[in-house]
Amino acid sequence: MWDQITTKFGKNPSQMKVVRYFVTYGLSVNEKFPEEPSVFCANIEVRPNAIALAIGVDRRVVQSVVNKIFADKELLNFFKEMRPIADMGQLSSKILRLGVIEVIPEDPSRPGIISGIVKVIADYNIGIRQVMVDDPIISDSPRARIVTDSPLPGEAVPLMKKVPGVKGIIVL
Repeated sequence: MWDQITTKFGKNPSQMKVVRYFVTYGLSVNEKFPEEPSVFCANIEVRPNAIALAIGVDRRVVQSVVNKIFADKELLNFFKEMRPIADMGQLSSKILRLGVIEVIPEDPSRPGIISGIVKVIADYNIGIRQVMVDDPIISDSPRARIVTDSPLPGEAVPLMKKVPGVKGIIVL
């Protein structure tokens, strides 16, 4: 799918910026009325000018992206299924007093990084509430954020840093 997205939007950085924003925040494209495409966050319509203002592009760029998606059956099928997901990372550590760590990978495509971190957490008998992983295609600096039922003990961090493929651990 990313090859198709890059082919369709890659030559226009502003349009690619819009597409990345849609994917990052789970914004979908669907029909509000027959043959009238709109952008949605779950079932809430998001106006093109609001998106444009948020990411610093002209609203016509947003509308052009929406129209291109709507005109391409495969892209439309992909973007119809997008859904927003709440990232509990910052909220959890400050307000809910849960544990939050950020994992910085050496190579985000290396398998086993998350499973190695999860094993360390499980060894301390701490439950996991959420795992959010940045897509390396969308993010210039992909990371994983793991929210746990309680803060991790300090001695867990060096063990996590020893997991193959981990460049760093940040406790939030």
